[in-house]
Amino acid sequence: MKKLIMTDLDCTLLPMDQELYIKRYFTEIAKLFIEHGYDGKAIAKATMQASYMMLKNNGSMTNAQAFEIGFRAVVGDNAQEAIDLFEQVYGERYDSIKETSSVNPFAKDIVVLMREKAEYIVVATQPMFPQKAVQKRLSWTNLSVDMFDYVTVYDRSTYCKPNPMYYKEIMDKFSATPENTVMIGNDVNEDIMPCKELGVDTFLVMDGLINTHNHDITDIKKGDYLDLLEYLKTL
Repeated sequence: MKKLIMTDLDCTLLPMDQELYIKRYFTEIAKLFIEHGYDGKAIAKATMQASYMMLKNNGSMTNAQAFEIGFRAVVGDNAQEAIDLFEQVYGERYDSIKETSSVNPFAKDIVVLMREKAEYIVVATQPMFPQKAVQKRLSWTNLSVDMFDYVTVYDRSTYCKPNPMYYKEIMDKFSATPENTVMIGNDVNEDIMPCKELGVDTFLVMDGLINTHNHDITDIKKGDYLDLLEYLKTL
């Protein structure tokens, strides 16, 4: 039995057309702000700058704080009203982009096995969103935050993927070591390589595989969802 099993969400537990999701997500942001009298292009630029700040966060603040700094740098000191508007993105507007994903028929079985095989289980998703957004995406594949001990969100994390410290931060929270931790993910550069650097065992989900850096995956444990279920049974 393991101390900790972490799993990615997008394209791992939740099958998704990630490029289409990102496009639709930014479209909904622009539409919301235009409706409130903002310059859509300026808000898009501010959101990209804020996202960059989160990706480069070095542990000195939460990702939510890094987002605000990046956003204010573009919008200016009167940015608080615009920042507060972001909460509205994660209501019906967010539900409208559910169609960029599909239900994973194996998701619940995967989570059940994770729970059987580890003391703690965590949704280790890129922590650039509030919990409301993560809960929404989990629900798109019939899962919920309550099924896990922890989910990484932007106001609780101080690093982003692929920084190995993002994973170290989770492990430290649960007093886990590399030897008693597993990470499941579909993105070689963001999910697998940082954990390998830490000495954490990994499983690469080939359904939705992303390998933008063309890493050699010959010696990496990998397979489809059924293979993942079989792997979890061996832990």
